Amino acid sequence: MKNKKNKLLKEALLISSLILTSCGNKSSVDYAVPTPVFEEIIDNTFEENETTIEVVETPVEEVIEEEPVIPENEHVDLLMIGDVLVHKPVYTSGIKEDGTLNYDHLFMNIQEDLNDAEIKIVNQETILGGSELGFSSYPCFNSPQEIGISEVNAGFNYILHATNHAMDKGFKAIDNTINFWNNYPEITMLGLNTSDEEQEVIHTYTQNGLTIALLNYTYGTNGIPLPSDKPYLVNLLDEEKVTRDILKAKEIADFVIVLPHWGTEYRYVPDSLQEKYTKLFSDLGVDLVIGTHPHVLENIEVITNDEGHEMLVYYSLGNYVSGQLAKDRVVGGMAKVSIEKDYETNETFITEYELDPIITQQGEYTTYKLEDYNDTLASENNIKKQSGCSNFDMNYINNLCTEILGEDFDKQEEKVRVKLK
Repeated sequence: MKNKKNKLLKEALLISSLILTSCGNKSSVDYAVPTPVFEEIIDNTFEENETTIEVVETPVEEVIEEEPVIPENEHVDLLMIGDVLVHKPVYTSGIKEDGTLNYDHLFMNIQEDLNDAEIKIVNQETILGGSELGFSSYPCFNSPQEIGISEVNAGFNYILHATNHAMDKGFKAIDNTINFWNNYPEITMLGLNTSDEEQEVIHTYTQNGLTIALLNYTYGTNGIPLPSDKPYLVNLLDEEKVTRDILKAKEIADFVIVLPHWGTEYRYVPDSLQEKYTKLFSDLGVDLVIGTHPHVLENIEVITNDEGHEMLVYYSLGNYVSGQLAKDRVVGGMAKVSIEKDYETNETFITEYELDPIITQQGEYTTYKLEDYNDTLASENNIKKQSGCSNFDMNYINNLCTEILGEDFDKQEEKVRVKLK
């Protein structure tokens, strides 16, 4: 473009020169020759028409593939207490001056522990048939529904009713109990059913992608048969039924808990029935077993099956509260289990487990954790008035816990606490 402009400029100057030369013989009239302005004109003309193409280089963005965000491990704390065995002294302890019934005192000393757990389980040993059927004690129990109200007030969200006392007052008491719990849809009642279809339901607890299945069965109903037209009424320990339920539970849940009512009363170690079902549970891949019924503490064990899967077993938590008149039957346990799901490996496992020994304070009819108990309270416990119980004190309680729970029982902390992960 610049060369073309110079060429035009030279041609203009040449023409100007020729004009000046041809005018060498001037006439009387002077001709004014204008000053050439070609450069300016040409420059302006070409500058105005010149198109400038600007090439802008756009940087190529580097595509970085982001790694998927793996959420933090999900954590659930479980707490369970043993048998709420409502003898007459227990249900009369809730009668107020105006004649109303309230049993909040039974659970007031473990309220902080309940507040710290997400899954809170109580074994409601006796049926809640209510005042319509009249309250009764051993051998065929019927208990106030106000006990259930206090369990709700305390924060329990899983109530176990598959016990040997489920049929003590027949179908009517079970029907009353189911109808009572229907008033509390936020509570899951396990062990009693209204139909075959309901008995096939696997109950679960889900928290942010961690699903836990809970199953409840009893070894029997004290020889009282289930109605022939309602075989679904109470969940019984049956190998075929249990196997089917556990396999279904494993399909829908990350973690499976079985809560059996089993064992031999007042025995500190598992019997043959417990051993049989413990092996079945382990072989099927159950993760946690917490047992009830013997009314005394039994040992705790971690079992590993042939595939390397670990299962934690509390064979018996004993009584939470009762009117039984033997010193080892006022010493029970409160189970605490920490469950965690690792989203990176998709594995769910127990990180830690505990057992807090608990003491039923007869007379007052409430329950204390052993770490909150002392010899003064022991001296005031009505159990000391019973034959063979005069030596009931802190030394007796600690020695009993050591005998049953073994080296895992820490006398300084007054509990069992074991880290697994």
